[in-house]
Amino acid sequence: MSEMTFFWHDYETWGLNPRADRASQFAGIRTNAELEIIDEEMMIYCRPTGDFIPHPDSVMITGLLPQVAAEKGLPEAEFFQQIFEQMSRPGTCGVGYNSLRFDDEVTRFGLYRNFYDPYVREWKNGNSRWDIIDLVRMTFALRPEGINWPTREDGVPSFRLEDMTVANDIPHVGAHDALSDVHATIGLARLIKEKQPELFSYYLKLRQKNEVLKIIKDFKDATPILHVTGMYPIEVGRIAPVLPIFRNNLNKNEVVVIDLRQDPQRLLAMSAKEISQNLFTPKAEMPEGVERVGVKSLHLNKSPAIAPIATLRGAEAKRWKIDLTAIRKHRDQILADKGFIQRIREVYENREPIEPGDVDSSLYGGFIGDGDRRLSNKILNSKAEQLMEMEPDFADQRLQQLFPRYRARNWPHLLSEKDQKWWQDFCRVRLLEGDFGSTLTLDAFNQRLREIVEEETDEDKLKLMQQLEVWVQGLVEQF
Repeated sequence: MSEMTFFWHDYETWGLNPRADRASQFAGIRTNAELEIIDEEMMIYCRPTGDFIPHPDSVMITGLLPQVAAEKGLPEAEFFQQIFEQMSRPGTCGVGYNSLRFDDEVTRFGLYRNFYDPYVREWKNGNSRWDIIDLVRMTFALRPEGINWPTREDGVPSFRLEDMTVANDIPHVGAHDALSDVHATIGLARLIKEKQPELFSYYLKLRQKNEVLKIIKDFKDATPILHVTGMYPIEVGRIAPVLPIFRNNLNKNEVVVIDLRQDPQRLLAMSAKEISQNLFTPKAEMPEGVERVGVKSLHLNKSPAIAPIATLRGAEAKRWKIDLTAIRKHRDQILADKGFIQRIREVYENREPIEPGDVDSSLYGGFIGDGDRRLSNKILNSKAEQLMEMEPDFADQRLQQLFPRYRARNWPHLLSEKDQKWWQDFCRVRLLEGDFGSTLTLDAFNQRLREIVEEETDEDKLKLMQQLEVWVQGLVEQF
């Protein structure tokens, strides 16, 4: 088996939705297990296409203009080809800062749109994926010694990468530049590995499902564990004592847990329908004063930050308001209600599936069949000129619809006159009417731009907005 290496990486994107918004920049650095850099650093831009509008807020954050990405960038197909090759090297552990929830989604959906297998690089040839944001949270909650923990102006602890690096004198020039963020992430990982090596090694093992299941144990044992995640309030250290109750039969990677810090009486009195409404009603639509009940889920394939209750020291138990006597009482109350776990099963296993929407963001609408995967590989092995003549017959209609978009986004100059007309119409409808998975229409862009111009006083940022407006005007002029 190949020696394990870390591939630390980060994306900058044109929006906040990793499933639908496009990548603008990618950076990656490979290290060995001791976090020593062993390869040349990688930094590439992705050439923007004519069917989306960059979000002004993203440009404000990164300072990256589409004009720069257009000049320096690669077509998206080549962009993700290079990323796929790096992440597929045997023994690679792909890792970043909040990468499981954001960057890995950008990778998966980018690979999917460009006809690569979006999952194989995560497991084949000893590969894996990891994320250190929950390592940082876990260190804060359980073993904070040796690290400076920054706070915001309101006194609340901050886990933002730029705040952590400043507080701990870790070089981080140009925050929100992908390469700078990767160097900063490695620096933060080195700090934790130095100050809390046992916790670092322990959490690294949890990137493997079998190691996670060792902590959860048999559900029949009803053994409480500790769970660290951004879902829990910062006031209690982002940590909660939880009781794992079952694996979701519809998604075997999902384990449902109950927050034992909360008195379960309200939860136990609710029907399955009431629990479902409480958990899945959007926050903005929740009745005023109604709090969500303490039902959460963790995912075996997303390096959940969990630990045995025994790892909790007295000082941390007091600090985070974890009362072991109350935990046992709440667990016993839950177990005494023989129908409770079945009600929670009904909630998760009868949940209405989320409509996949446009094909660009429909990756999770089902696995690609073997025949379609072979046809996808044929596309990947074909030259651009050959693709213009191809008429693939996919069984999966998602891929059938993606193919003309793939050609147009990557090689618009090679399209036939008929296909160029189709592409112009596609872009027009997407940008003006918001169809085909658009995340930002021209009207919404103009409205946000006006708001920024009225509020912003920084001359450099205002110049960015002027240049962004020029870019968007150029998009509109194509139709």
